[in-house]
Amino acid sequence: MKIQQIRNATILVFVAGKKLIIDPWFEEKGSGVAAPSPNPEQNVPSPTSDLPFTVEEIMKDVDGIIVTHIHPDHFEPKTAAMLDKSIPVFVQDENDKKITEQFGYTNVSILNKDGNKFGDITFFRTEAMHGLSPERTAGNACGVVISVPDEKSLYIAGDTVWYDGVYNALEKYHPDIVVVNACAAELDGVGRLIMDADDVVKVCNAAPYATVIASHMEAVNHAMLDRKTLKKYLEKHNLQGQVLIPDDGEMMSF
Repeated sequence: MKIQQIRNATILVFVAGKKLIIDPWFEEKGSGVAAPSPNPEQNVPSPTSDLPFTVEEIMKDVDGIIVTHIHPDHFEPKTAAMLDKSIPVFVQDENDKKITEQFGYTNVSILNKDGNKFGDITFFRTEAMHGLSPERTAGNACGVVISVPDEKSLYIAGDTVWYDGVYNALEKYHPDIVVVNACAAELDGVGRLIMDADDVVKVCNAAPYATVIASHMEAVNHAMLDRKTLKKYLEKHNLQGQVLIPDDGEMMSF
């Protein structure tokens, strides 16, 4: 298995002879939404960084798309319009399926807990909590486990904080690799939406057997945690050997 960090939560996964893209977001730097940040100085349009490659290079020979949720920094109309509408897309629920089909996609499936087959791959939808409590979230989101016989298993936690749902997924699937969205993004009036440095430590402690990858870093205006600060925090907890913090464009092999 190979995993390539693209930008924000967008990653490529190379597994079982297939190339999958997770949460494609290809808007140009500064051309998207300015999420209302608790720090007014950060209220500038996202994305705050460029793509490391062209969209054509990223999408070349992609076999499938997984969308953990439809949000301005995960999958949105401008990106949807750029891509081949015949590529199979897997989404979290009926609402996202309807929106994706309205974008023009013709092969859209809903991820389910019992598993979706895609060639030799099985996808399992996992729960996520996109905020610090069920009453204060940025909406529905999901994670996904990617499982293939005789290859390492991958759990993409999605836009979630640490909570029982993440712990339960780790216990159930015992994944070899865990991707966490970890820039501690906050919305003014809502609070933190995804993992912070302490949440990453909790993932590591709950799954000491797994390699953890910190994604969703340094690309949205409401991010509260950068790569350098996360690295220092993990070093303080002696977890630098367990967690990878890839730069945009970086390829990891497992």
